[in-house]
Amino acid sequence: MDTRNETNLAASSNPILSSEIIQAVLADPPRKSSAIQAELLFLDGYYIFHRRDKNAPATDIYKCLSPTALRAAFSHEPIDTGWMQPGIVRYGTGSTGTYLIKFIPPATHLLNCDEVGTLKIPLPAMVFMGIETKYWVWTLKDKIFDPKAFAFHTPLPNIYNSGQVCWGVNEPPDASPQTIDLAWNLFISSLFTSHLATGKSKSHSGDVRQQLLKLHQQGKRST
Repeated sequence: MDTRNETNLAASSNPILSSEIIQAVLADPPRKSSAIQAELLFLDGYYIFHRRDKNAPATDIYKCLSPTALRAAFSHEPIDTGWMQPGIVRYGTGSTGTYLIKFIPPATHLLNCDEVGTLKIPLPAMVFMGIETKYWVWTLKDKIFDPKAFAFHTPLPNIYNSGQVCWGVNEPPDASPQTIDLAWNLFISSLFTSHLATGKSKSHSGDVRQQLLKLHQQGKRST
């Protein structure tokens, strides 16, 4: 047992901290001491409120709580996301931080590809997800967002197999309803190098940028 914690608690001027409470606090949760009426347990992604039944002291009651419910209970303040950018289909907070998902409809993009040049490429629909400063991108077949749709690897460099974006020297903002567009524009306008460019095209498995170049040339001939 860490005696430093016990000494600090015992030295408190608060008369509520009796020796029984100190022993209960230092015990492993969930605590069974009658001196503690309730406690909040922090788990991975959610919270559990543990209390004793007043009518049956030997009975323990557990209740799962969401971060939103906890915030409202402790702050007594309204929760308002503010005006959100178009395309945001999901937003929330958890133990890992704020997360957002933005739907990117099919469109033609200008891609700055190192060693290849600037390419005008039609890209399918995508979903762009951010958790704090980490972001992921996946491709969808449908033109309209469907939460049940299958997600596919995006045929672009700078993306890991998991879908997570490799930012290189760029520093994306923390994910929020106000910054998700900034993060997306930073990604789609970044320099697409040979990094993570292999295995993303059947016809050009060595470098997907060659496939992008082919699409660019086909588009120029059709105009």
